[in-house]
Amino acid sequence: MRGDEVRLYYENNTVMPIMMMLILAAFFIGISIFLYYETIVVEDFGLTSTEGIILIVSMVLTLGITAAVAVIRIKTSVTYKELRVGIFKGRLVPMTDIDSVAVEEFRPMKDYLGWGIRIGRKGLGYIAAGTDKGLRINLKTGKSFLISTKRPFEFESAVNMALRSVKE
Repeated sequence: MRGDEVRLYYENNTVMPIMMMLILAAFFIGISIFLYYETIVVEDFGLTSTEGIILIVSMVLTLGITAAVAVIRIKTSVTYKELRVGIFKGRLVPMTDIDSVAVEEFRPMKDYLGWGIRIGRKGLGYIAAGTDKGLRINLKTGKSFLISTKRPFEFESAVNMALRSVKE
């Protein structure tokens, strides 16, 4: 392994959008009201009827979609050459494009309107659940973004080490 491929920092954070949980709860409350109405008031409802089949299929689809997107993993890694953040392959930022970094406190709901990859009043943020500190990445282009982290000072130290090696 070459020196520029050494991983200086790695973090894998989970995002469980509260909004997904609220949507799921509202859906099941609605289904419960519908079932109550159909079985008690109308008395012409069965799970083999068209409405019953549609209800079961929609419940299964809702559960499946919610399970698929309710847990998102934001992966962050730093090597001597690059910083990578996001889901799947993520965003790649070469160290040569980074001007400076700073630890910053934030409030997920107020500053970024929730969790995940968000654009809020403080700009772009990669916001994970259970964090209130992040690393502000200032690019040489004048743009910046925030990556939330559970270990902000370790993350900052790794990026600064990589930046120093690029400048040498």
